[in-house]
Amino acid sequence: MFEYIFGKLAIKKVDYVAIDINGLAYKIYISLKTFEKLNEIGKDEKLYIFTNVKEDSISFYGFKTQNERELFKELITISGVGPKLAIAILSTFEVQEVIEIVSVDEIKIFTKVPGLGLKKAQKIILDLKDKVKKLNITENFDKKNENTKNSLNFELLPMKEDLKLALASLGYQNEDVSKWITDEELFKIGDISEAIKIVLQKIQIKKRK
Repeated sequence: MFEYIFGKLAIKKVDYVAIDINGLAYKIYISLKTFEKLNEIGKDEKLYIFTNVKEDSISFYGFKTQNERELFKELITISGVGPKLAIAILSTFEVQEVIEIVSVDEIKIFTKVPGLGLKKAQKIILDLKDKVKKLNITENFDKKNENTKNSLNFELLPMKEDLKLALASLGYQNEDVSKWITDEELFKIGDISEAIKIVLQKIQIKKRK
């Protein structure tokens, strides 16, 4: 129904936003990954939209990138996967990470998604394999991601999740880990304790500026 919505960001929550267009605010559900990329309240924001129509309601889901929206659309075509679970998956992993998980059948890592058990994770991965290939969803990722994808150890995914959980326990909720440390740095360090120290140092330096 809608391709995208562009307007003033009036409300910014972890799970939804409201975008004001000429005095009319649209409530749009989002993933955590989209939330991390949003502008500040009061600034212009653009989200690619998926309209979910039911018999008794219409709801909007917004995405910062077209790749995220396309993956969401494919996820909800899988039996047993509704918009809520699809958003949970996209809140836990970046689009590129989902593609990597699917490509190497990392079922256990996929179960980090809240409410996603081993059996359903296996089914989603199986169903997504052909869908992702048909979408060519990786073609718009920048060259850096393409070049590093094969060189970085897949163990980075759980390490990044552990780093995020460690930061959250220290009071840094919903912190974007990639903002403080690159995959290449994390790969070279190879130690979660050392990675936490480096990220905390960078955060403190940023606060002093």
